[in-house]
Amino acid sequence: MNEIERDFRTQSQHLLWSVWRGLLVGVTAGAVVSLFRWLIAKGAAFSVAIYKDALHNPLLILGIVLVNLLIALFIGYLIKQEKDIKGSGIPHVEGELMGLLHPSWWSVLWRKFVGGVLGISMGLMLGREGPSIQLGAMTAKGLAEGLKLSAREKRVLIAAGAAAGLSAAFNAPIAGLLFVVEEVYHHFSRPVWVTALTASLVANAVSLRIFGQVSVLAMTEKLPVFPLKDYWILIVLGTFLGVLGYGYEWVVLRIGKVYQGLGKIFHLPSHFYGLLAVLFIIPIGLYFPHLLGGGNELILALNGLHPALTVAILYLAIRFVWSMLSFGSGFPGGIFLPILTLGALSGSVFAAAFENLGFLQVSQFPIFIILGMAGYFGAVSKAPLTAMILVTEMVGNLHQLMTIGVVTLIAYLVMDFMGGEPVYEAMLHNLIAHEPKQVDNIPTMIDLPVTDSLAGRLVKDLTLPDGVLISTQIFQDQSEVVHGDTRLKAGATLYLVVNESNISQVRKLFL
Repeated sequence: MNEIERDFRTQSQHLLWSVWRGLLVGVTAGAVVSLFRWLIAKGAAFSVAIYKDALHNPLLILGIVLVNLLIALFIGYLIKQEKDIKGSGIPHVEGELMGLLHPSWWSVLWRKFVGGVLGISMGLMLGREGPSIQLGAMTAKGLAEGLKLSAREKRVLIAAGAAAGLSAAFNAPIAGLLFVVEEVYHHFSRPVWVTALTASLVANAVSLRIFGQVSVLAMTEKLPVFPLKDYWILIVLGTFLGVLGYGYEWVVLRIGKVYQGLGKIFHLPSHFYGLLAVLFIIPIGLYFPHLLGGGNELILALNGLHPALTVAILYLAIRFVWSMLSFGSGFPGGIFLPILTLGALSGSVFAAAFENLGFLQVSQFPIFIILGMAGYFGAVSKAPLTAMILVTEMVGNLHQLMTIGVVTLIAYLVMDFMGGEPVYEAMLHNLIAHEPKQVDNIPTMIDLPVTDSLAGRLVKDLTLPDGVLISTQIFQDQSEVVHGDTRLKAGATLYLVVNESNISQVRKLFL
């Protein structure tokens, strides 16, 4: 209990501690993720250049095959040594903040870094952003352990590191904060948002220093104002993106079974599924090298390309199938940017179709690239606020917030109506289902808000798991010790002592 009491006293101190820790996390995580991003950009550019020269050079094609297979073998050994580097990494961060997973920060950090750089640089349709979030979180966890922080303080730093990772990867500090609150931490407490916002801003400053003060997907040309009389088109687009988003989630949660079947046929253990993925990607590299990688270059090129409807559909189909094949292999790499790329292509398909029908003008095409990204990501992630702000920060254009809001809301509602889950939570459920159950009877302190559904109730009327103790209620900066007859106040913050393995269960009770 001494650690818990110390943890509470720490949270009562001045918020400058949160700012200082956020600054420390932002500098370190920003540096790690910026280096990760820089190496991937250089490696991916080299891979695309090699593919462009290889189409009519059999020896070069053979060299590509051999080198890719060797890299895939090496990454497979990294995965065999540390299974927590597989895939995006965002579900792993969520699981740790829920007290369900306890990875070794250094083991994950260096292997995820090396495996992510090599795998994504080969041209696989994987994103750097999921791994960047995990790298930021693990960097922050290392700092927390070095500073000998309490379990609760460590979770705050991990959340801040995740925000810093996304901020440095996308130059989107506000989206980094929102993603942590909306998708990863699921709780808007003062220590969390102050630390995470500070870390996001500082990490973004580090990234801007290296890559320049330009938005990642800058669309600086003046876009036309979308007329109110045509907003019905946005409702149709949001419905279209919601349906496509549901289809994406359905497939991405099941693509692993395809590799399991192929693994049995070729007698491959799961950590070597990447051998198949690198073979699958080679034909795309030879004939469509501009479609390789996470997709940010493709998104930037779409505005200038303005593809015809048939070409846009072809690109969308290729990116969908090979994004699934890349992610299903288990290589260190995420779906964050690939989702945005599919959204941009979906918006392009929609715009091209409606142009052909005479409902849209050519000058409105770029708007639908932006709307496609926001709506598709908002549907798949079920994090609409993050989607809106993320895309706005990435394109550097505030004029489309109204249209983005409409499309994202409709896509989210359609996804929810169809029964879609937040994709990263669904991935976490799949991950935990295959993990041995960890029961940690280590008490820790968490803080949760009193929601409207709990306001006015007495503490003794709550049904809480065994071992959960509500110690304090803070309302309008006034603290009171909680007992059975304490009435919960809307907007207050409760401090609870729980076992780490029960964090997720207790949070759900207070939603």
